Amino acid sequence: MRRLGLYLNTVRWLRLSQLVWFVYRRLRPVINPAAIDLEESRSSIAGVAFVKGPQPQVNELRFLNVSRPADPATIDWHPADVSRLWLYNLHYFDYLQWQAIPGADKSAYIESWIGANPMGTEGAWEPYTVSLRIVNWIRYFSKYPGKVPREWQLSLINQVNWLGKNMENHILANHLLKNAKALVIAGAWFKGPRGKSFFKQGLDIFLNQIGEQFLADGGHFERSPMYHNIALEDCLDVYNVLVALPELAGAQSLARIRDISLRALRFLDDTLAADGCIYLFNDAAHDIAPDPGLLIDYGQCLVEYERAPTAARPVRISKPDSGYYGYRHGNDSLLIDAGHIGPNYQPGHAHCDTLSYEYCINGRRLIVDSGVYGYEDDAARNELRGTAAHNTLMVDGEEQSEIWSTFRVARRARPHHVELSQIDANRIIFSGSHDGYRRLPARITHTRSIEARIAQGLSVSDSLTGSGSCQAESYIHFHPDAELIGCGPHEWAVIFNGEEQAVLTVSEDCSVRLDRAAYCPRFGVRLAGPVLVLSGEGPLPLVLGYRLDRRMTDA
Repeated sequence: MRRLGLYLNTVRWLRLSQLVWFVYRRLRPVINPAAIDLEESRSSIAGVAFVKGPQPQVNELRFLNVSRPADPATIDWHPADVSRLWLYNLHYFDYLQWQAIPGADKSAYIESWIGANPMGTEGAWEPYTVSLRIVNWIRYFSKYPGKVPREWQLSLINQVNWLGKNMENHILANHLLKNAKALVIAGAWFKGPRGKSFFKQGLDIFLNQIGEQFLADGGHFERSPMYHNIALEDCLDVYNVLVALPELAGAQSLARIRDISLRALRFLDDTLAADGCIYLFNDAAHDIAPDPGLLIDYGQCLVEYERAPTAARPVRISKPDSGYYGYRHGNDSLLIDAGHIGPNYQPGHAHCDTLSYEYCINGRRLIVDSGVYGYEDDAARNELRGTAAHNTLMVDGEEQSEIWSTFRVARRARPHHVELSQIDANRIIFSGSHDGYRRLPARITHTRSIEARIAQGLSVSDSLTGSGSCQAESYIHFHPDAELIGCGPHEWAVIFNGEEQAVLTVSEDCSVRLDRAAYCPRFGVRLAGPVLVLSGEGPLPLVLGYRLDRRMTDA
């Protein structure tokens, strides 16, 4: 019965069109259209160099921090000893942009792939995978010394034609945006009637999706900083092509993409952590999306984005549509996640991190999100999506949102009464609640208040209201470089490099224990860091709280 409940409470959030497409894809998982012939292509489609992704420094195929030999003569396109996501990365062909891979090897990869992966081959011909491969091949072809071999171009145009018949209308969100981008880029590359058809199909979908997927405050609606940057790059890439080939699209399309790109760039700039990297809310990891600095430079070049001048006073962060709140000041930053877990119909990248936060001091992370290790349906995936992996509160051992399978969410926490107040120049107070525990017999509402004292520390208070009683645990995850030393039953010193950075004091009506928990800042990387677990039990209302006082203000 519980499994049935999960299914029903998941499906009820889907759009009718998704359900129709899900059924259709079950009945006909892949459409393999008849092969089409080649048509003339351009030699270049971009006026500005595309931004480069992470660049490995050695000649090997390294994805998700797992390496395999890079010899194209012995490459296995379907290895059995890697994750499915690693396999997809192999077929993305990002490595065509890696400087460490010799040019002759890159050509050999393409030829080997064409021979080993006929149309519809499982793994190689997933729509998202095909979308990335199309763009990577075109980027490589546009820099290829000499004439691009006809066999490569013929494979490319048939991949594009296949993608147009296998769009991810059942998944939507960033997948459909990536499909549409590939059609736009390919439609610009091929100059004949098929190219025009690809372009029109892709641009119509792309314009519709960016209007839906980017919120009014500039954030991407899946509420993952990593996917925000991926989708932002998609916008900038399409704009880059349209500006270089103005005959393909009108001024209205250009203006729409430019406006959304500017808002998304401002969101990225405003919500970077003090160490210059993204926060790790929901499914997010470092070294997957392009470096934030490179994206901002790309935006400055393409859409004339202007960075805000460095402020002497603390900068208050308030992104009410995305649900991110906090501040930036010098080498310190705080960001609180108080938004919806994602779009109702596609919360696949959601974690149980409602009212969680990350906190940086002296240019380094002190209190951290646990990140993401991979996308396999396993214990690690469930652990890192769970409430206990985030700096928030769990009630009676239940998750805030009913996460299940790899990308599913049934009943989910929804934020309420969220507010960020600035008391004075050096103090802000956040408050907000969620209803994720209203499904429990006690009908519990979790309300959190965070008072941030700039350059001094912060105080966190959690209140549980409802009827009856409950048991609650609040988690505080510290960076693995931190050491916690107990100074008493309710006080802990936070040590970095042998120096005391802060003291954390727990309210006396809470019990507390020191534990270890996973920290996964990159795919395939699992570290262990200290976590303090505060516990409280009794009749409602129940209050748990703690205070973090900084001992040092200089790095």
